[in-house]
Amino acid sequence: MKTKLFLPFCLGVFLLLMAAMVSNFFAKTPLSSTQKVIAQVGDYRLNISGFASPFASVILTIDGVFYRSAVADKDGNFSITDVLIKKGFDSFCLLHVDYKRIGESEACLTVPPATGSITKNDIFLPPTIGLQRAEIEAGSDAVIFGYTMPGATVTIHLKDGKSFNVVADQNGYYEYTLTDVPAGSYELYATAQYEGKNSEAPSRTVKLTALPWWQQLINLLRRIWEDFVDRLTGLGLGPLWLIIPLLPIITYLILRIWPERFTIIYDSRLYSMIKPHDKKLHHAWFVGY
Repeated sequence: MKTKLFLPFCLGVFLLLMAAMVSNFFAKTPLSSTQKVIAQVGDYRLNISGFASPFASVILTIDGVFYRSAVADKDGNFSITDVLIKKGFDSFCLLHVDYKRIGESEACLTVPPATGSITKNDIFLPPTIGLQRAEIEAGSDAVIFGYTMPGATVTIHLKDGKSFNVVADQNGYYEYTLTDVPAGSYELYATAQYEGKNSEAPSRTVKLTALPWWQQLINLLRRIWEDFVDRLTGLGLGPLWLIIPLLPIITYLILRIWPERFTIIYDSRLYSMIKPHDKKLHHAWFVGY
């Protein structure tokens, strides 16, 4: 080996040996008081199971925090096990989202304060519920749909006390058309009965609004305006575009209030090109301040 390469080679070997020694040292050194320790939090375990709609997503939340999720099988059965909970734990929520993502529902359940592990089985989640349109014209029809266990009897509830029944098909899909809906706002939710068992009560509703024609027109004009604003601001002008339509108005007002501050200047070259009968047109001059 040449002398020029010998020293760098030795230095490289030395650095590799030092790095290995340092790594081995820290691997054997006990954790200091400032280092974080990842530990299991929870005194007991929560195990739940039940049925929803085939292939649905079931999401477990506790105090609004996501904990675990599961996917129901082809028969609608799901289970979530070994969820760590603390002593005194007493409630949880299950969000039910059907596999087509056209609707959802949520059921919140309470249990006696935990003094040990909790197992809760045979939970029948309420049907998912969705709307073809959340806003409709007053007097028109509203289409309500969702998923539950195949063959279950679904009851669609309005918060004013009215209810309507429909039977889910072999895939668990149900659909109901609410006809001639009067103007107003409505909150709806769905429950079901399957093989003699009632579903849990849902903790969420969906909102349906039936609008009179004049309110629909206002909403349409507002959407057109918002779309117009979005397109203009998307050009990169920011709020400056608002000034553009105001400039003629401001100029006109100043001309009316302080006409002496302005002079009318004719472009002689442009003026000479204009035909005699068009020489009164405004485009032959401009305003100077």
